[in-house]
Amino acid sequence: MIGITNIKGITLVGLILLAIGVASAMWMETLRVNTYVHTGEVKVAWVNWACSDTGPDPQSGDSYHNSEDKNVAQCIVGPEVYDEEGNVVKVNITLVNAYPGYAPVVTLTVKNIGTIPVKLLNYTITGVNTTALSVDLTIPQNTQIHPNGTLDLGIEIAVEQGAEELTTYTFEVEYTFAQWNEVP
Repeated sequence: MIGITNIKGITLVGLILLAIGVASAMWMETLRVNTYVHTGEVKVAWVNWACSDTGPDPQSGDSYHNSEDKNVAQCIVGPEVYDEEGNVVKVNITLVNAYPGYAPVVTLTVKNIGTIPVKLLNYTITGVNTTALSVDLTIPQNTQIHPNGTLDLGIEIAVEQGAEELTTYTFEVEYTFAQWNEVP
């Protein structure tokens, strides 16, 4: 053979051919895994709203009373903004003919229309003229909502003595919900 040494009767070429033969004769099988990860959705919407003023005007504190059962002011609650799927994502509260002492409570029901449990992460109230209005939020201790579950939130609005006649006051309340395992 051309420059190949013999090692105990086996040539280097023979060893190479033997190694290639063993490798190609080895039986094997490959297993594969296809993985699909479908993520869920965090999505909430307002599904119900109501105002405590359904008859005689509710009053704030002990200094105001409505012993004559007057029905002077009006509390109107309704949808204002819808998302692209037709879900209510903003509600409007309008108090008409309000006066110092008038104090309705608005109850809003939020529904988890997503696929992942959510909790209330944060809430803010902006733009309140505290001379004219007092605004308090009623937030339950446990705000977790499972898919298709609901949670009631309250907004107590009291018109204060400092409110001026024939004046419009505005403010905004914003609630932010997040997946349950991100909220402490």
